[in-house]
This record gives sequence, C-alpha cells and structure tokens, in this order.
Amino acid sequence: MMTFNDQPAGMMPDAHTTTLLQAALKRYCLSLTQSSWDAEDLAQDTWIKVLSYLQKAEHRNIEALLLRTARNTWIDTVRRKMTFARILGLQPPAAEDMEDSGTAGTEAAFQALLEHLSPLQRTVFLLRDVLGHSALEAAELLNTTEGAVKAALHRARQSLPDVRKELADEGPRWREDSDYLLHLQRLAAAYEKGQVAELIRLSMLDTVRDTVLAVAVSSGQTITAGGYGATGWTGQPEMRMIA
Repeated sequence: MMTFNDQPAGMMPDAHTTTLLQAALKRYCLSLTQSSWDAEDLAQDTWIKVLSYLQKAEHRNIEALLLRTARNTWIDTVRRKMTFARILGLQPPAAEDMEDSGTAGTEAAFQALLEHLSPLQRTVFLLRDVLGHSALEAAELLNTTEGAVKAALHRARQSLPDVRKELADEGPRWREDSDYLLHLQRLAAAYEKGQVAELIRLSMLDTVRDTVLAVAVSSGQTITAGGYGATGWTGQPEMRMIA
C-alpha cells in the first residue's frame, strides 16, 4: 500500500497523487464488486465522501481512508439489498451473486410498490419498515402528522401481501415506457446509495403523472428546499437501516 504524508484539513491531493489514489481505489472497488460498472459507481461515491471529510479534518493515510470508506460503503449497499429482500419476503441474493444482480432486483421491488401502494403509503413504508424511522421522525421528514403516517403505514402493510405475491410469482409486468424505467432506476440507485432525500422525493411522485418531472428535476432543474411540495421532496435526511 502506498503511504502519503498527513493531508491538512481543507487541502486536496495534487493531480499526481490523485491519479495514483484513483488507480488503487478502482482496483480495490473491482475486487469488492466484481463488476466494472459497480466499481465505477463505488469509486465515485467513495471520493465524494472522502473529499468532503478532508475539507474538515486531517488524515495520515489518504489511501487507507479511501479503501476503508469504499469497503464500508459497499457493505452498506449489500445490507440494503438484503434488508429490502427480507422485508418483501424475497430470497436474498447470495453473496457470490451480488456482483451480477445490479439494481434489477431492487427495481422490480420498487415497481411492485409503485403499482400497489400510493405515493404516501410506499414512502411511509420505506421510512418506517425499511429504514427504521419512528412515526414522529417520518412525519417530520414528510411534513405531515403522526396520524397520517400511522394510517398510511397501516394501509401499506395491508397491501404488502399483494406486493409479495407478485414478486414471488413472475414479478411485475414489463413496462416499455422509457421514462418509467428510468424512474425505477433512479429509485433503486437512490435507495442502494443511501440518498434518502432523493428516495423520498422520487417515491412521493405520482408515477403516471410526474415521472417526466422527476427525470427533468434529476437532470438539473432546481427545486426549493424545505419539505415535500408540488415538485416533490426536497429535504436532506440521512439514511439508516433497521437491524
């Protein structure tokens, strides 16, 4: 392993050092994911986290920090897939199959949720049963009442048998709508990467009416922060998972 001198807080690695670090990080990410596509995503997510950290703190070995961050990020991704599969009654992917699964299984699960649950029901279900937030926390994140959260969760749980049955049979029917498929991809990616604000925003959209809007916003249009509004969720919560 290469070693580097202490990196002062707020100072970024120089171009030569960054090139060496990127090469080491990509090799390590590929060894974790066994997929060049996933390795690229993992390396990018890792750099974002590490550069943010280095703006505030020093670290004696940047390469070690990168590799540790990549490992923890990948573990979190795998755990999210396993958690989602368990809650929806699916067979969790085996460890040796993780590199081949991509987000396809997560996309199918989200499609079933989109087709059987309302926007509020599926978002509350994700916050409460998947991510482990309390009713009060979910209400605050969605700018609504605890009563509304509890009612939505009750109705969501009543619909879960239909979701599980569809997934256990042949899965949701294939949709050829490119905007809809892109919406599913964005949902799955937001969940697996721990991007809660984006997950909530996309989940709260009416997929028939608002998918094009979701794509437009995700492609660069600005939205105002501060809760769920006409253009979707705009907050910045942290992702966590239930045990």
